[in-house]
Amino acid sequence: MMFDIHNLSQIDSIFIFCKTMPKDKQWIKYWTKIKGIFIDINKICEKLKQDTQQCRRESIAISIESIDLNRLDSSFMYTKLLKEVILDMEDDSKAKKEFIQFCRKNNIGDLDRMNIIDELELNYDMYTPIWWYTRGCFLYDMINQALRYKEINVIIQIRFFIRELHKQIEKLYKQPSEELILYRGQGLSYADLQQLRSRKNGLYSFHQFLSTSTNRNVALTYALSNRENPELEGVIFHVHIDAATLKFALFASLNEESYYKTEDECLFAMHSIFRIGEITKLKHKLWQVELSMTNDEDKDLKKLAENIREATQESTGWDRLGKLLLNMGNFDKAEEVFEILIKNSSEDDFEGLAHRYHLMGSVKQNKGDHKEAFSLYEKALNIYHSFPNSNHLNMTRLYNDIGSEYIHKQEYSQALKFHQMALDIQIKSNPLNHSDLITTYGNLAEVHKHLGHYPESLKFYQQKLSIHKKSTTFNYLNLSITYESIAEIHYTMEEYSKALKFFRKVFKIQQHRLILDRSIIADTHKNIGKVHKKMENYTEATLHYQYAHDILGKSLPVNFSELARIFNEIAEINKKMGDSLKALELYKEVLRYLKRSSNQEDTLLADTHNNIGQMYESIGNLTKAFYSYRQAIVIEGQSLLRNHSRLQLYQTDFHRIQRMLK
Repeated sequence: MMFDIHNLSQIDSIFIFCKTMPKDKQWIKYWTKIKGIFIDINKICEKLKQDTQQCRRESIAISIESIDLNRLDSSFMYTKLLKEVILDMEDDSKAKKEFIQFCRKNNIGDLDRMNIIDELELNYDMYTPIWWYTRGCFLYDMINQALRYKEINVIIQIRFFIRELHKQIEKLYKQPSEELILYRGQGLSYADLQQLRSRKNGLYSFHQFLSTSTNRNVALTYALSNRENPELEGVIFHVHIDAATLKFALFASLNEESYYKTEDECLFAMHSIFRIGEITKLKHKLWQVELSMTNDEDKDLKKLAENIREATQESTGWDRLGKLLLNMGNFDKAEEVFEILIKNSSEDDFEGLAHRYHLMGSVKQNKGDHKEAFSLYEKALNIYHSFPNSNHLNMTRLYNDIGSEYIHKQEYSQALKFHQMALDIQIKSNPLNHSDLITTYGNLAEVHKHLGHYPESLKFYQQKLSIHKKSTTFNYLNLSITYESIAEIHYTMEEYSKALKFFRKVFKIQQHRLILDRSIIADTHKNIGKVHKKMENYTEATLHYQYAHDILGKSLPVNFSELARIFNEIAEINKKMGDSLKALELYKEVLRYLKRSSNQEDTLLADTHNNIGQMYESIGNLTKAFYSYRQAIVIEGQSLLRNHSRLQLYQTDFHRIQRMLK
C-alpha cells in the first residue's frame, strides 16, 4: 500500500497512526514523505497543525526586485499600486456582502467551510480581522494565494477583508522605542536562493501579509524543518528595523489578537519592502539572510512611487483600479470595471463620463476591437466639445489616442491632425505636463516617419529628448525607445554613422539598467550589427550578430527562427567577403535551425537553399548547386506567400547551372 501512495504527486506528507508503536522503525527512512508514527491522536493533530502552518509559510511568495524604476509592468510596481488602490477605496455596505457571497460561491460542497462562512457572516464583529485571519481556516490561504498570484478578480471580491486586516495592523502598530530585529524561517527553492544571492543591495518584496517572530528560535525551527526536503533550502531572515525606518515599519504584535496565543508573532502589512544585505551559509542547507526595512525617503522607492502615481492618476479608487487593470493588460476585468463606472456615472459628472468612455475605448483598442474603440472615443469627444471648460489634460490624451487609431488605419493625415491638436492645447497649458508632451512629440514623430518626412520626424524626436531632461520622473526605458527610433530613421536615411551613435546610446542604457528580458539586448546587438554591415565593418558586424545569437540561444523557449535569421546575416557577411566555404557552412546552419522552428519560414527557407546553391557554384560543385537551386524553386512555388519576382531569380540561377551541366 505504501508503494502505491508514496509516489503520488498529490500527496505531500504521510502520517501513520497505530495502536502500538512498532519495534522496527528503520523502514521509514526509505519513505521520505512519512513524517512519523503516532500512537497519540493529540500528538498527530499537533504535528499536522505544525506542518500545515509550515506549508502556509512556504506558500508566501517572494519577489526579488531589481532597482529598475522603469519597468511599469513589473509585479513590484503593480502590487504596490494595487495595495494603494484597495486601501484608498471607500467602505460601502456592498463590500462585506460581496465578500461573503464570494466565499460561499467558491466553497460550495465543503460543509466545514460553509459552516465557517455562516459563522463569519453572523459573528464577524465579535472578533477582530486578525483573529479570523489566524484561525487556520480558508481565509489565510485564499488571501495569500490571491496576493501571491495577483488574482485580480479575487482581490477585488475580498477587498473588504484585506482592507479590514490592514486597518487593524495600523491600529495596533506601536512604534518601538529602539532598534528591532524580527525573524522569519522558511524554505526557499535553490533557484530562488541563488536569485536572492545575486541581488545583494536590491529590493526584496513580500506581496502578502508577512508573519515574523520576535523569537529567533521559533524562526530557526521553521527553517530547519526544511533540511530534509531535497527541493528546499532552509532560510532564516533577520529583519532589521533601525532608527531611520522605525516610523515606516508597519507591523503588529499578535500576542493578544491571534487565534493561537503563541510564537511571539508579528504580522507585517502586505507588500512590505526590504533591502537585501549579507547572506551567510550557517551549515548544510541552512542560510541566514539580513534584510533591512526601507523607508519612504528611500530615493529609489520615492522615484518609483512618483512614476506609479503619475501614470495612474484618477478621481476615485474604482477609476484608479480600472486604470491599473488596463495598464496591467487585464483588459476583460478593466472592461467590467469601466462598464460599472459608466452605468453608475451621475448625469452632472459629464467629465467623469467622458473620461470613462475614453478609457473604455483604450480597453477596446488594446483588445483589437478598433471599430468599437473609435466609437467610444467619439462619444467622449462629443461630450468634451459640449462643455467648453473641459479638462484640457484629458482632452489632449483623447486626441492622442484618436490619432493613434488613425495611425492603425494608416490614415496618416488625420492622425497628424489630432496629434497636432493635442500639442496645440499642451503648449498653452500652465504648468506643462512633461510626460504628456513626451507622448505627443513621440506620436508626431511617428506619423511623420510613416509619411516619409524624416527630417520633421527627427525634429519631434529631438524635442521629445529635450523634455525627457526636464521631467522629474526620468524614464530610461522611454529614453532608450526614443534613441532607437532616431537611430532607425538615420539608418533609413543611410546616415549610418549617426544611426550607430544612437544605437550605442541604447546599448549604454541597457548596460547600466538591469534588463530582465535579455532578448531586448539581443535586438540592440542585431541593430548595431546591421549598421556595421552597411558600413562594411564586417568584423564588428559579425561580433554583434554573434552576441545576439549567444543571448537568444540561452533564452527559453529558444526561438529557432530568430537564430536562423541571425546566422543568415553572418552568412551574408562572409559571402560579401568572398569566403564561400564559411558562408556555405553558415547557410547550412540556417537550414538546421529552420528545421527545428515551429514557424513556417518558407521565404527564408527557399532563399537559404538558393544561397547554398550559389556557394556550391562558386566553389565549382555544380551538381550540388543544381539540386539546391531546384529545391529553392520547389519551396517558393509551393509557398502561400509566393513572390513571383523572387521565383524568377531562383529560376534564372537554376537555368544557368542547368546549361552549364549540359
